[in-house]
Amino acid sequence: MPMHLVEQHVIRKTDPRFATTDRAAFASKNLYNAANFLVRQAFIHEGVYLNYAAIFHRLKDHEAYCALPRKVSNDVLRQLDKNWRSFFAARGMGGKTLHSSWADPDCQATRTNKLGATSSSTISRPSVRRGCKEERSSRLS
Repeated sequence: MPMHLVEQHVIRKTDPRFATTDRAAFASKNLYNAANFLVRQAFIHEGVYLNYAAIFHRLKDHEAYCALPRKVSNDVLRQLDKNWRSFFAARGMGGKTLHSSWADPDCQATRTNKLGATSSSTISRPSVRRGCKEERSSRLS
């Protein structure tokens, strides 16, 4: 396995750059969450995936998008697009259409990826009581 060199910068609250960095991080978080909300709602309720271009056109005049330099805002949206594509690849949903196993949003808390990265301790007991019990038992066995 190749070794990756990394660099870490620690900016303390007393550093003069802290305020600027904090504002940029806050604006970046707001943009990511706003875009993720739109993508997630379209996927759950309409069964479609909003890719980078679609989400860009919906958010280009949004307050969160304009709060950052355009290059940074575009990078945030590209990262969101990359994350969703990774999600679809892990689910085996290459077509990015609503999969029948995702039809019930109440049971999403008990979903796991095909790699089995979720342990049984992370499964919500209330969602199991609501009707996802069969799925849980088949996944854990």
